[in-house]
Amino acid sequence: MKIKIIENPSIQEVEIHILCKENNEYIKKLTECLTEKQITITGRIENEYVKISSRDIYYFECVDNRTYIYCEKNVYQSNMKLYELEEKLRGTRFSRINKSCIMNIKKLEKVKGQINGRLLATLYNGEKLIINRSYVADVKRKLKI
Repeated sequence: MKIKIIENPSIQEVEIHILCKENNEYIKKLTECLTEKQITITGRIENEYVKISSRDIYYFECVDNRTYIYCEKNVYQSNMKLYELEEKLRGTRFSRINKSCIMNIKKLEKVKGQINGRLLATLYNGEKLIINRSYVADVKRKLKI
């Protein structure tokens, strides 16, 4: 792959052209990465506040009126409510999967059908989450299945 950057002060917006032999799955994923909206969320671990990129977040969960941010190795606490996070994450690869959880679709390794139309989601870090049937259609749409 060749990357060529051309600076032009008169251009108002960044423009990207992809020249390829064929528009295959690799090109689609590359395009998706370039157009994906990136968001930063502030989390707290012990007495330290940390800015966390949405790329690093596996899921958000609300337990006992507290919101937690689950990443690969750490769990942070957030001052935001799930509905506020859901609004902030609109247009990204995050999806509400049940009343108390918002999952990053990009961290999803596999899904398996369960009783009553629910799905069992397995994330790349090995964690398993339940997708309630009222949220299954939205998750399937984002997964394109």
